Formats: sequence, C-alpha cells, structure tokens
Amino acid sequence: LEASDALELEGGNRMDRSVPVLEDAYRRRRDAAGRTGRRGGSRTVLAKALLESQRSTLLLTGTLRLLNTAIQAFPSVLIARLLRRIEGLGPGAPPGGAVASAVQLVAVLSLKMVVENAYFHNVVKCGARVRGSLGGMIFDKSLRLGSAGAPSSRDKDRDKDGKKGDSKDPRRRAAEGAGGVLNLMTSDAANIEALTLQLHTVWDGLLQIAIYVTLLYRYLGPSVLYGVAVLLTTVPLNAATLRVVNRLNAREMESRDDRMRKTTESIGSMDVLKAAAWDGYFLRDVRGHRDEELRRHARRGSVRALNQAVSNTIPTATLVVTLAMYARSGRPVVASTIFTAISLFNQLRFPLFFYPMLIDSLSNGRNSLGRIAEYLNRDEIVPYVREGERLDLVDGRTGGVMKGGSVELAGGDFLWSGPAEASNADGDYGATRRGVPALRDAAASVGPGEVVAVVGGVGSGKTALCRSLIGELVPSGPAAGADGGGPPLVGV
Repeated sequence: LEASDALELEGGNRMDRSVPVLEDAYRRRRDAAGRTGRRGGSRTVLAKALLESQRSTLLLTGTLRLLNTAIQAFPSVLIARLLRRIEGLGPGAPPGGAVASAVQLVAVLSLKMVVENAYFHNVVKCGARVRGSLGGMIFDKSLRLGSAGAPSSRDKDRDKDGKKGDSKDPRRRAAEGAGGVLNLMTSDAANIEALTLQLHTVWDGLLQIAIYVTLLYRYLGPSVLYGVAVLLTTVPLNAATLRVVNRLNAREMESRDDRMRKTTESIGSMDVLKAAAWDGYFLRDVRGHRDEELRRHARRGSVRALNQAVSNTIPTATLVVTLAMYARSGRPVVASTIFTAISLFNQLRFPLFFYPMLIDSLSNGRNSLGRIAEYLNRDEIVPYVREGERLDLVDGRTGGVMKGGSVELAGGDFLWSGPAEASNADGDYGATRRGVPALRDAAASVGPGEVVAVVGGVGSGKTALCRSLIGELVPSGPAAGADGGGPPLVGV
C-alpha cells in the first residue's frame, strides 16, 4: 500500500492537525491546574482538554441530538391525531383529514431520518478524531520518555502518603514497555472513543424520558405515575451496577497489563528463553495471566448481561402497570389513547436501552482516561542534544555528494532514567529524578565521514554512550546545574 491509496481527508480529520490541537489544549489545562495547586496530569485535566479540542463538533452533535429528540415526539402526537380522525369518520365521510395526518407523519419521519443520520455521521467522526488524537499524543509522549520510563507525580503522591501503590509495582508501571504503550493506544483509546459516541446520552436520555412521561400523562392521566415509579427503581440499580462494573473493569485492565508486560518481555528476550529452555515457564505465565483476564472479563460480562436483561424488562413492566391502573380508573379505552401510549412507551424504551451501554462506557472510559492521564503525566527526559545542520560530504568512491555530519560529546555525566527518589521535595510535575549512574565525565568525537566502533566488556558503558547521544539519559552532577554548571555538550 502507498500513501496515495488512502482517501484524502479534510483538514480537521488529519492527525497531523488534530494531535497538536489536543496537545496544546492539554498543556494549557495542565499549566492552569498547576497554578491553582492541582495535579497537572489528572484525569480531569485530560478530560477538559479533550472537550476543548472537540468543542465545535460536540456543539454541532449536541444541537443535532436535541433537534432529533424534539422531532421524535411528533410521530406519537400525529398518530394520536390520525387515530382520532379515523374514529370520528362516519359512513361516507371524506378521509381528507386522515390522509393529511398520514402525510404529515411521513414528512416528520423523513426529517427525523435526515437529522438522525447527520448526528451519527458527525459523532462517529468525533469519536475517530478523539481516538486518533489520543493515540498520537501517547506516541509522542513515548518518544520523550527514557527506556525505563519515569514515575508519574501521581505515583509520587501515593508514595509520600504511604498508601498502597508503590511506583515500582508492575501494575502501576505496566505502561512503560512497548506492549503497555500499544495497550494504551488501542484498548484504552478505543474505550474513550466508545464513551464519546455515548456522551450525549447523559443529558439527552433524561430529556427524552421527561418528554415521553409528560406526553403519557397528557393521554393517560395520573395512571402514568405508577409507571414512573417503576422507572425510578432503575436509578439505584444502575448506580450499584456502575460501581460494580467499574471495579471489575479496573481488575480486568490490571490482568491485561500483566499479560501484555509478560508477552512483551518474552518476545524481547526470545533468544535467551530458547537458549536456556525457559520458554515453557514464560508460556505458562502468559497463559495464566490470560486465563485470569478471561475470568475477570466473564464476571464483568455477567454483571452487564444481568443489568441489560433487567433494563430490557423495565419498559414492558412500566407499560403493563400503567395500562392496568388506567383501566382501573374507569376512563374510556379507545384506540387513539392505547396505541399512542404504546408508541410513546416504545420511544421510552430507547433511552432506557442505551443507559446500560452508557454505564459500561462511563466505567471503561473513566478507567482508561485515568491510565492515559497517568502515562502522560510521567516525567520526561531533560532535552540536551543540540542538533545542527547536516554537512555536504563527497563520497570517496563515487564522487557523489551526500549528507553527513559530526558528533561531539563533552562533560557527559548521566544517570539512567529509571525510578528513584525525586530531587524536588514538593513533588512538582516535571521534577528531575535521579537514578543509577550511567556515565561520568564521558567524551566522544566523531568527525564527518568517520566510521567508529564502540567496544568493551559487559557493563563498560557501550549502551549508555549510545543512549546519551540520542538523548535518552538524564543529565546529572555539574552538568545538570547542581553547582551552576551547564548541561552536557552533545552536538549532532
């Protein structure tokens, strides 16, 4: 496949534009939160940045959703008018009024179809932009972290408070490897995309319930209050279900992180595992983590299925209770009333049907948003590599001109970027962390066109030297400014 094979996207849907917009919004929100004394990488900050970056699309989809909800109430009203006109027709009476009501009903349903499709088209685009922007933001963040990552300020707060959740706990650090980053970019970003698709249901579902209950009260009178009482029983049930699903989802994500971490470790060290005949032990570990993940997924699915089954029976139970109380009231039972009530109850079924899905999306999205926010809040490596312009070099064999340059390293005191104690007592975001020493007073010089081999024993600093030249170590000592010195001189 070539780049030209992909469909051309409009500007707002291109990730090279969406990702910088989200990163800029997140940076401003984080800085604002830091000035007010709040943690800069919290879930709330990321949520506000997402809302800000998609503000125009959310306003558009919210307007379309509101318009669609207003239109949805008219078909039931037109059905009632149509049935009343049919009931009032005598022998030989012209059916003009009934035909006009039928035409109005078709027109309203057609308009509803157009508005509803426009809403879903735009909300799906919004969800895709959110997922792509988060994926790009996570990837950009991974390029600014060291090979071992760096604990977040959230971990620092928990460690200082002495609470459970050590920053060295693999469950809290599962997003450090390539597998963890991939998990954030796929599973967690997809959960937030699903939440974006259901976001307007939070307010629109309540609005639809209020509209339909009002219309039912108009046609059925006080009898509908008994049905409302049945609906209110779902409120504590949904609240309890949300707490249970949220807890089960968090445990499932922990199992998934453990499996991804062990799988990534196995793949990265496959030659060692084969040589030492350890592949069977790692295979059992991976399968054990996978089995635990599936068990927790099955438990969460059981709770969701039970909640879905109860929610699907609520509209029918509400209809039966309401019509039974209406029949006991002694009011006339006519087609224009009964069929209109059935139509309204069918419309009422949709917000009640989507609320269990909303609960699941809120649970998944909340956990995923926290995991992504925690990863984005990890301390980054101090940039110290100075890149210059490439030089035009002449190839000695062919005489052609090629791009090249030189490498200079002086005053190289570096630390590995692994977890350690924070040098900032306040634990502010971006505080430098000091890890295990990697290099001390290192120097290197590679001229244009030179080919240099780095040789030495195990632990002599070959890897550290290469990492220092590409900016993946943490400057330390005088080079880091501890006694007024400047950063290491690394020029490429």
